[in-house]
Amino acid sequence: MVDLILANEPLIRMACFGAILLTIGVWEAAAPCRTRAFSRWQRWPNNLGIVVFNSVIARFAFPVAAVGTAAIAQQNGWGLLNTTDLPPLVAIVLAVIILDFVVYLQHMMFHAVPALWRLHRMHHTDLDFDVTTGARFHPIEIVLSMGLKLVVVSALGAPPVAVLIFEVLLNGTSMFNHGNIHIAPAIDRVLRWIVVTPDMHRIHHSDLPHETNSNFGFSLPWWDRLCGTYRDQPERGHRGMTIGIGQFRDGRELWLDRLLVQPFRGDIGPYALGHKPEQWIDVPELQAKLAQNSDEVLIDVRGPDEYVGELGHIPGARNIPLDELPNRINDLATEQAKSITMICKTDKRSAAAAELMRQQNFSDVRVLKGGMEAWIRHDLPVDRQ
Repeated sequence: MVDLILANEPLIRMACFGAILLTIGVWEAAAPCRTRAFSRWQRWPNNLGIVVFNSVIARFAFPVAAVGTAAIAQQNGWGLLNTTDLPPLVAIVLAVIILDFVVYLQHMMFHAVPALWRLHRMHHTDLDFDVTTGARFHPIEIVLSMGLKLVVVSALGAPPVAVLIFEVLLNGTSMFNHGNIHIAPAIDRVLRWIVVTPDMHRIHHSDLPHETNSNFGFSLPWWDRLCGTYRDQPERGHRGMTIGIGQFRDGRELWLDRLLVQPFRGDIGPYALGHKPEQWIDVPELQAKLAQNSDEVLIDVRGPDEYVGELGHIPGARNIPLDELPNRINDLATEQAKSITMICKTDKRSAAAAELMRQQNFSDVRVLKGGMEAWIRHDLPVDRQ
């Protein structure tokens, strides 16, 4: 029986993928959690297109998949579990749990290393959150993940049946916990002790960096609780939160051609774990960003008289005096995921304002070096109204 199952591993995985995709898709239509920002016709062909593309790449790159690697390791006595006398059921359960923990660590690594985050952020640039998001990953990330998986399977000596169970569970729970489905809060509170639920994982797809860098689990929810990365609810609620990241927010970015080149475009942004954005920006760099019609937010922290005085202010800058900033910082909540430049006469008050903003989880905040005096020295336009 086991040999029959393993011999038909690709068919089993494909059948499970199709069945779960259909089930969650129907559930989403019947009981959605959030209103869609984009139609399925705009997103699904591209998200499912990347799945087909990834499957072809993986087959060419790895003729022997994870289950086949486990079978070879078992035949040759490779790996930890193949050197023990554990009962088969215990070895299977232990292997599935260990493999899931490795996926949790791998997920954190793809957030922690800036180069890997560039690959993984394609998963996070989906502007809606549904069952197809769970299968949307960049091909290079798929290849790297598969390479790591084969190494771990061989070193662990995971039984082939355990690897097949793990693969089916990982794909299934990924589609489930990305589902745009409503689950009653009372049921969700119980479920999230057993499996990662959509309400738990949706927080990970928030545009706020401190929420993006939480709830890394895919199948088992225990690792986030044990490792201190668990977050119970999003600050703005599940219906009020913004899905995606601060970059690539145009609908055109949802197309397959843009998805493939996203890792090579734009800056790293404030999302990579432990990444500290540059705290200063000079006049030429700011001028270039503004010329590109970026979403840069300009906040001038001088008093109202200075704001319209001799030096004037940069066109488009918002005036929030430093002494008023603590009481008005909530007014900037919608800008929390954007790049923000603080401005004053020189750069002393704006540096203090930037520090205050960072304490309130504004991650990408920079100070205009030299302030308005430097801006004027470059003979750039100002507004005095």
